[in-house]
Amino acid sequence: MKRKFLEDLLKDKVEEKDLKEVVDTILDEHSTSVGKMKGELETANTKISTLEAEKKNLEDDVANRDTQLNNLKNSTEDVAGLKKTIEDLQNTNKTSDEAHKNEINDLKKSFAIENALRDAKARNIISVKALLKLDDIELNDDGSLKGLSEQIETLKGAKDSKFLFDTETKQKQFKGAEPGETGKEEPDDEVDLSKMTYDERNAYLEEHPEVEI
Repeated sequence: MKRKFLEDLLKDKVEEKDLKEVVDTILDEHSTSVGKMKGELETANTKISTLEAEKKNLEDDVANRDTQLNNLKNSTEDVAGLKKTIEDLQNTNKTSDEAHKNEINDLKKSFAIENALRDAKARNIISVKALLKLDDIELNDDGSLKGLSEQIETLKGAKDSKFLFDTETKQKQFKGAEPGETGKEEPDDEVDLSKMTYDERNAYLEEHPEVEI
């Protein structure tokens, strides 16, 4: 949604002194709604990916076990040879099971991190997640995460990343500018767009449509 479109649409319906505040409110609400829908879509996609991975692992396990049984059935080895073959298969299956378990745990960890970022009011899950040290985050047996909250607080407090979080609710008051005021809100801190990644820049510009580049 573009600011110019809203200004043209509302200029005959809203007093000029209130136009900026009204447009800002609409843009804020639009950004919040879009962010919520994106978050819900990302959550659904993550769940689907987890289920698909689990399904594939189960299908692979069944196929591997069938192959192993057929090989044993057709084997001409003696008892000692069969015993050695069975032990090798057991070790192979154990390694495969551990790999599948780790894959599923990684998906669950990713899902839990994205949920936590959404709860922390991250404006763009992908951008914030890219800034995290994922190897320092552990998924506990109860589904909680160790090592994430500290990183989130650090990002919220950093000048070059705090804009990625919705840390406060703005209360809009429709009023005209006082004498000597421009009616424009000045940012608290200067943000250097050139130091941002592509995703970070898009997230910032989406939240601050008034910024000209």
